[in-house]
Amino acid sequence: MNDRLTELQSRAAAAGIDAVLLLHHRDVLYYANTVRPAALLLTPTGATLFVRRGLEPARAEATVARVVPMRSLREIGAALTEAGYAAGTLGTELDLVAARLYRRLQETFPDWALVDISPLVLAQRAVKEAEEVEAVRQAAVIADAGHQAAGRTIAPGVSELAVAAEVECAMRHAGHEGFQPLRYPEARGAGVLLMSGEHLTVRGGHGLVVTGAGLSPAMPYGPSRRRLRPGDAVVVDIGATWQGYTADESRTFTVGPASAAQKALFAVALAVEETVLAALRPGVKAAALYPIAEEIVARGAPPHFPPGSLTLPGFVGHGLGLEIDEPPVLWPRDKGVIREGMVLAVEVEVSAPAQGTMVKLEDTVVVRGDGGEVLTTAPPRELWECG
Repeated sequence: MNDRLTELQSRAAAAGIDAVLLLHHRDVLYYANTVRPAALLLTPTGATLFVRRGLEPARAEATVARVVPMRSLREIGAALTEAGYAAGTLGTELDLVAARLYRRLQETFPDWALVDISPLVLAQRAVKEAEEVEAVRQAAVIADAGHQAAGRTIAPGVSELAVAAEVECAMRHAGHEGFQPLRYPEARGAGVLLMSGEHLTVRGGHGLVVTGAGLSPAMPYGPSRRRLRPGDAVVVDIGATWQGYTADESRTFTVGPASAAQKALFAVALAVEETVLAALRPGVKAAALYPIAEEIVARGAPPHFPPGSLTLPGFVGHGLGLEIDEPPVLWPRDKGVIREGMVLAVEVEVSAPAQGTMVKLEDTVVVRGDGGEVLTTAPPRELWECG
């Protein structure tokens, strides 16, 4: 078995889990290096990848020695029995398993107690190895390219959709895999979130952040056909992927010179991000980072925004990796601590509800022993005045 599977086996054994069955494609990718339709079975005697389709490519890609075809879950049950494991506790991703599949698992493994393995998997995945950090770093380069394209395209009369198209084109040329992996079924990814003017207050419901208006009720987030006007603020939020790993980066632009109020609002967002980055250390509680951000936002930015008039969306960051919505979440409800090797998006969205506006600044950061190393480098980390 590879080192990742050995560690998972150790974590599972310590939790009283006798065998592990991974079904989610990002988890299978992490442990077996393939996203072909497959299930990964781990027992104390070894690992087997059961492949539904794409057997030969899976055999070429997989980092586990035993790769076999699979026609039904019964073959996995038979393999467990043959290995001497007829009953026990079976860990699988219960945060993702659909009700119909859960019933099939119960029927296939009637003598096994099904438990959720996802907390152990996500805890292991949260601390990145060196090659994972390098993949995120390259994803950050792709996100940077998208923002550079936005800066070149934003101008009066250009539509939100046209800007997003140029952003996505630049990202694809830079190597973006064109896929924004999200773990939870109810989550939605628009690739490039872009919003301007009155759309800076539109929250589509699939997350806490402002999402923009989108193109229709079928895709009610991301860019719309609204045309940019002089004086608009434009927020671009990019999720980029390289070799499966994600980077997340947001910048705020203005169409023409920024107003004094826009500069003041952005200064609050920048102060929040810099404060959170300065506090980012191994051992710090994830929940402790949000109150220090709230304290800055509560001061407002007089005379344009009085104290108490500005808001945060309820968090200031989240984990990144093979999915763009990994733990931890930098909000008061998270019970975890920051660990060296974590990759985080420090995501600062400051809204002024009374004025109907918002600015955003977000960077991808890897936690080092002495603090956070920022991987996204699209210059500048300030308001971009365009067009």
